[in-house]
Amino acid sequence: MKKLFTGLLALAWMGIIFAFSAQSAVESSQTSQSVSYQIAEWQNRLFGLEKTEEELLEQAEGMQLVIRKGAHMSEYALLAILLGLHLGCYSFSDKKVLLWAFAAAVCYAATDEFHQLFVPGRAGRITDVCIDGAGCLAGVIFYYAVWGRKRGRENF
Repeated sequence: MKKLFTGLLALAWMGIIFAFSAQSAVESSQTSQSVSYQIAEWQNRLFGLEKTEEELLEQAEGMQLVIRKGAHMSEYALLAILLGLHLGCYSFSDKKVLLWAFAAAVCYAATDEFHQLFVPGRAGRITDVCIDGAGCLAGVIFYYAVWGRKRGRENF
C-alpha cells in the first residue's frame, strides 16, 4: 500500500509540474508577479515601511526572478523527496535510492524544459535544468537527513 501511495504522490506532483510548465509565458509571469507582489506587501506590513503602490510594484518586479528560480528549485526538491520516499519502499540501499531519485528528477527536469519549447512564449533552457538539478540535490540531501538514516547507515 505504501508503494502505491508514494508512487501516486510522485506521479501527481509530476503532473502539477507539467501543468505549471504548460502555462503560457503571460500566465506564468502573472503567477510569479502575483506571488512577488504579495511578498512585497507582507514585508511592507511586517516592517511598517509604508511603501507606495509604485514602490511595491517595483520591489515585486525586482524579486520576480528570484521567486521564479526559487519555485523551480522547490518543485524539483519536492519531486526528489517524493521519488526518494517511493524508491525507499523497495530493498535498495540508501545510495541507490539517492542516486535514482536524483537521476529521475533531473531527467524529468530535462523533459520538462523540452516540453516548454512547445509552449507559447516559453523556452527550454539548460540553465533551468541546472537550477532544477540543484533543487533535486537539495531534495535528496533532505530525504537522506530525514528518512535515509532511519533505514540504517549500513545500507549506504
